[in-house]
Amino acid sequence: MKKIMMFSVAITMLMACSKDDDNNSGGGSRADVILVADLAADQGTTFFSLRNNAIIPAEDSAGLDSDIAFNATNIYLNGGVSGGGEAAGQVRSGIFDEVLAAPASGYLQDNEEAPALSATRGNAWYIYNDGNSMPPFAVLMIPGRVVHLKTADGGFAKLELLSYYKGNPDTGSPDFANLQTRPASRYFTFRYALADSEGKY
Repeated sequence: MKKIMMFSVAITMLMACSKDDDNNSGGGSRADVILVADLAADQGTTFFSLRNNAIIPAEDSAGLDSDIAFNATNIYLNGGVSGGGEAAGQVRSGIFDEVLAAPASGYLQDNEEAPALSATRGNAWYIYNDGNSMPPFAVLMIPGRVVHLKTADGGFAKLELLSYYKGNPDTGSPDFANLQTRPASRYFTFRYALADSEGKY
């Protein structure tokens, strides 16, 4: 019986691997996708390394370790006026899983006017509902938007912002609409992938 069970498990694993291979053969992105949940941006600026999938201490953020930083609804990149790296970005319409290559041009760095990833620079990634819209007083991600990034060391990454609220809640639910039961804000959930040396995903 034990041998039969082990054989059954092996067959199941083999079938699962074959299914994954089939899914990858359809021309979709093959890069490893990393999910970051509830990155806190409620106590000052949080610096993050896409390459290391790690929060970078503020005292170490002046170098090339950090690629991106979050402070409430402000997103900063390690380049331009915000750092000594090569980081730059742009927001384009698209489906994250269908993006197979980094754009060759169109990247902006943070400047004195505004961060690169802002509506002011033509790179809006969220909308804000005022008290006259439902859910009221909410920061909502714009669907179908992909953030294209240059990392601090000149590589490429694609990123999709999923939520601004702790626990990635359903923003269409009654609990979210109710300000008394809405989860805390300034907690980013996002997923991203790093491109290879040719800018492919």
